[in-house]
Amino acid sequence: MRGWWVRTTPQFLQTRHPRRFFSSPSRVETVAVPCASSGHVTLSLHNVSRADPSRPLLIYLPPFFHLGSGSGSGPVLPAFLEPYPTAVINYRWPESSPDQNASAAPRQAYGGPKAASPLHWPTPLHDTLFGYSWIADNLSPPGSGRRDIYVYGSYLGASLAASLALTECYPHQRMAIRGLVAYNGIYNWTMFLPDHPIHKSRGLKPLSREALETPGSMFHYLKQQMPALFRSPANLFDPFASSSLLFHNPGLLIPDDFYPSSLPSSFQRAVDELSLHPLDPDNADSTTPPPSPPRKGYLAFPPRQSTLRIPETLLLHESPPPIPRPTTARRRIRTAKKGPVSGEHSFKMQAMELAGLMRRSVEKLELKERAKWDPDFEDWDDEVHGRVQVADVGSADAEAELGTRCQGLVAEWLEGRAGTRGGQTGA
Repeated sequence: MRGWWVRTTPQFLQTRHPRRFFSSPSRVETVAVPCASSGHVTLSLHNVSRADPSRPLLIYLPPFFHLGSGSGSGPVLPAFLEPYPTAVINYRWPESSPDQNASAAPRQAYGGPKAASPLHWPTPLHDTLFGYSWIADNLSPPGSGRRDIYVYGSYLGASLAASLALTECYPHQRMAIRGLVAYNGIYNWTMFLPDHPIHKSRGLKPLSREALETPGSMFHYLKQQMPALFRSPANLFDPFASSSLLFHNPGLLIPDDFYPSSLPSSFQRAVDELSLHPLDPDNADSTTPPPSPPRKGYLAFPPRQSTLRIPETLLLHESPPPIPRPTTARRRIRTAKKGPVSGEHSFKMQAMELAGLMRRSVEKLELKERAKWDPDFEDWDDEVHGRVQVADVGSADAEAELGTRCQGLVAEWLEGRAGTRGGQTGA
C-alpha cells in the first residue's frame, strides 16, 4: 500500500520506526509500533529474530480483534504458519459483543471511555499500514538481498490481507508481498446493503436468500456487526475495506443507513420528500424521482503505469448452506453457471467475485501487455487460473479457523512458494 497509496497517505506513514521489544517469551517477541496520535499497534514476531533474514516471511492477520493482544498475549498462531518466521499484526477493530444492543455498539467501537481515537474503520487499515511499514523497514535483509512476504488472514483479517496484498505486491522490490492466502473473507462489504443488485435475484425468493444468512452463522454475524465495524455506510465503499472495488465501481448509491427501513416504500418516499422540502408548499404535490445508481464499470487495476502485480493467491471459503428448493411443479430450472448465481450471497460468492476480478486483470492488463513482446506465450489460461486459485474447504470450523485437512492444503501451497526453508533458523 505504501507505494501505490503514497499520494493520499500522510508523511508520517512513511516514517521508519525503531524497535521496541518489551517481551520475548518462548521465541515470540512483541513490538509496539506507534500509530501517530492513535496509540500503537502491537506486532507479535514468531521465530523472526533467529531466522535467516533472507528467508520468506509470513504476515498473519487474525480473524478478529484480540482483546489481549495489547498486553503481550496474542491470538494462537495457525499450525501451518509455525514452520515459518511469522509477524502477526494485531490490528484494532473490535466488534460489539453478542449481548450488546445497537446503542451500546458505538461505545465498543470507540474502545471505551479511555480510547484516544475511535477503533472502527479506518483504524484497522492504519494499524495494518503502520505494522507493514515497520516490518518492511526493520525485517528486510541486509545489502541487496531479497525477501519474499506472504500474507494470510481469515474473516476480518482476510479483508485486510486482501487489500494489503493487492496494493503491496511489487515484484521488483527487494522485500515485498508475493502471495496471499485468505479464508472466508468479505471482499465487497457493499454486497450486504439492501440496494445491491445481488439482492434482486430473478431466480431466488427472499426465503432462499435468508437461508444463506442463518442467524448464528459467521456470515450473518459479520453482517450484523457492520454498524460497529464501520459506523457509516460510506466506509463500506472504501476499496481498502472492499478490495473488489479496486477493480470496479460499486454500481450503487451510498445509502443513509446499513439496513432497509421498516416503513412501506410509499410512506418512506413521502417522508423523504418532506425532509427535503419541509415548508415549501409549491413542492407539496410534486415528486422528485430518486437519483439513479451509477452503472457498474470496470477499473484498470493495477494502474497501467504502476509496477504493481496481481499476487499469487489462494482464496478459501466454506461451503454455503443448501438453498431451499421449491417443491411445486412450477419451479424454475436454473442453468448451470460458473460460480454462484445471483442472490446467493455467501463467503463463496465473495471469493468468486474477487477471484474473477483478479483473473480478469491478469488477462486483460498483464498478459495482454506481455503478448506485445512475447508473441509465443500461449499458456494464458494456466497462468490466469494458476495465479489466482479458489478452493471450497467444506463446512466451517467452530474455532473460526481452518481444519486439519484444509491446513494441509495451505501448507502445501506455501511449500510450493516459500518452501520449508522458511522454518530454518540461524544461530
